[in-house]
Amino acid sequence: MKKLIYYALFLLFSPVTQAQFIKIDNGVLFSSFRNELKLDILTQRNTNYATALGIDYLQKKHFYLSSQIGYLQVGGHEQDDTLIGTGFDQACEQTSFIHINTQFRYLITTEKPFSPSVFISLGPFANILSGKKEFKSYYQGYNFQNLYGGLKTELGITKDLHSVRLGLVGSYMYNLSPTAKSSALELTSPSYSIMFTLGYRI
Repeated sequence: MKKLIYYALFLLFSPVTQAQFIKIDNGVLFSSFRNELKLDILTQRNTNYATALGIDYLQKKHFYLSSQIGYLQVGGHEQDDTLIGTGFDQACEQTSFIHINTQFRYLITTEKPFSPSVFISLGPFANILSGKKEFKSYYQGYNFQNLYGGLKTELGITKDLHSVRLGLVGSYMYNLSPTAKSSALELTSPSYSIMFTLGYRI
């Protein structure tokens, strides 16, 4: 696990000599669980704080790369008031991950001076388990995976003010591998986030 983290840090910061902005993102992430059988297992959303440190680099007129490493929590919950008193009326599961991603961002710019830039992006992500592994509710036998990944897409807007970059980014993470599983069923965790960006030109 330590080797994975060191490798991720190397991938993130190796292009720093060519970086144009170093940045920090803060916001909220919404997640819940889904399964291929469409069973109602922890399908209600959890809302958690998320943060990431990153760099924007190799910027051209309509394209640049953005890499990040951060912290987030993923999970889901359920509540059924008809089962109050049975011990099965509510359950909540979530845990924390180290989040790594690299995005290929396409800029939609205008010719007007000082106008903001809109971008869309797509790229891979990986989440490395840093919290609890086993489910603690009545869903016994499920475990969070040590590592899972998928594709992340973004829609955002940025504004550069001399050496400072401000931004607002909405993103969606789609699993290509399960977040958690039991011997019988795999759970994915499609997640949405809204993040505020503060960057500084280096």
